[in-house]
Amino acid sequence: MKDLNLINGIDISDEKEDLVCYSYDASYGKGTIPEVVAWPKNTEEIVRIVRWAINRGLKIVPRGAGTGMAGGTIPVNSRSIVISLERMNNVLDINTRNLIATVEPGVINGDLQKELLIHELFYPPDPASLEYCTIGGNVSTNAGGPRAIKYGVTRNYVMELEVILSNGNVLSLGGKTVKRVVGYEIKELFIGSEGTLGIISKVSLRVLPQPEEVITLLIGFKNLLDAGEFIAKTIGTGIIPRTLEFLDSLCLRMIEENRELGLPADVEALLLVEVDGELTSIKRQAEKIVDIARKFRGETQIATDYYSKENLWHARRSISPCILKMKDKEKINIDITVPIDNLPRMLLSIKELSQNSGIPIISFGHAGDGNIHVNILVTKGDEECRQKGFEIVKKIFELTVGFEGAISGEHGIGITKKPYIEIQLTRQHLELMKAIKRVFDPKEVMNPGKIF
Repeated sequence: MKDLNLINGIDISDEKEDLVCYSYDASYGKGTIPEVVAWPKNTEEIVRIVRWAINRGLKIVPRGAGTGMAGGTIPVNSRSIVISLERMNNVLDINTRNLIATVEPGVINGDLQKELLIHELFYPPDPASLEYCTIGGNVSTNAGGPRAIKYGVTRNYVMELEVILSNGNVLSLGGKTVKRVVGYEIKELFIGSEGTLGIISKVSLRVLPQPEEVITLLIGFKNLLDAGEFIAKTIGTGIIPRTLEFLDSLCLRMIEENRELGLPADVEALLLVEVDGELTSIKRQAEKIVDIARKFRGETQIATDYYSKENLWHARRSISPCILKMKDKEKINIDITVPIDNLPRMLLSIKELSQNSGIPIISFGHAGDGNIHVNILVTKGDEECRQKGFEIVKKIFELTVGFEGAISGEHGIGITKKPYIEIQLTRQHLELMKAIKRVFDPKEVMNPGKIF
């Protein structure tokens, strides 16, 4: 491109190899190859890129690490520039008095966790892809992770955002105080907006002191309904675990084939449960959890050392990579959320859809907050099977809404769930959202074709 030299000093490319690499993400979504890719190193460079792109009529696609599961960072217009924020990866400040960490958007979630550990602090949102996903991407999709049941999701920790609007102007949103009522809280609109309102260039996050101790339990159930009832009963007794993760039988079989951890093979569901806090208190909680599990015919093991705990979590986080290793299958992956009391019926409904269709469905996820990651495994190269898979997707979304749930818990809508959004939202909802977008992005240059 002849005029790339007009933004001297900024890393930018129109080489085919670079363009192809930034034309897809971790989802099954299909986009198009962009016209150019840029890698800014600071806010000032983002501003220059945005203004340069606008002058040339380019659409703007903000991008983190590309780990998104809904196609949120895939260009859908060939006249696009992908602005990758991966090189803005500095932890700018950790304020141990105010318990606030300020970071650039390209900071990897897991790297922030490690740095906070030095100060005996932690940042609760921890998606399964924490070793790869970025804080900016987490904010853009309002990511959660296993600890959301007790500690909440990204939205609960974002204090302040610096954003670049579609005209290149820089805006600071929110503040460093917990209590703040000064007009509309515009910051909240950007959390979960998937890059459609502007580009996040700096994030200040609330962080917490590390808990004194963590106890990890592994509970197997031979009946799926028993597992679901155990979850609802545990939460109903007032115990709020740090995590309450769910893996179905297909999931367990796949992990064992790849890692041989000795996980039980004769169960329909395995729950990974953690409680954290003061040691005496969480010992009592753990004992109560074991008693509840026993009433629902659950068999409990306790991970007694650091290695065994980490091994279990590594297995949990390796599920998606294990699915990708299946040579004859490809996955259509979705995430849904239902109220906890409807979780048993939702899990049974998914199992029935799999049995009736003959298509394997692997389910796992954050059962403590009703967030299930559903992986529909269709045969590679079989278009009829693939279409049946998408019919299952629609049925699952309809069931989810019928059970008072949401068609996305933390992946967002992007392009893959866009065809189904009217299952959840009315036209009035959508028109209101489009009106908000027009305020921030009147020329529709920011990540067009996503959500609506």
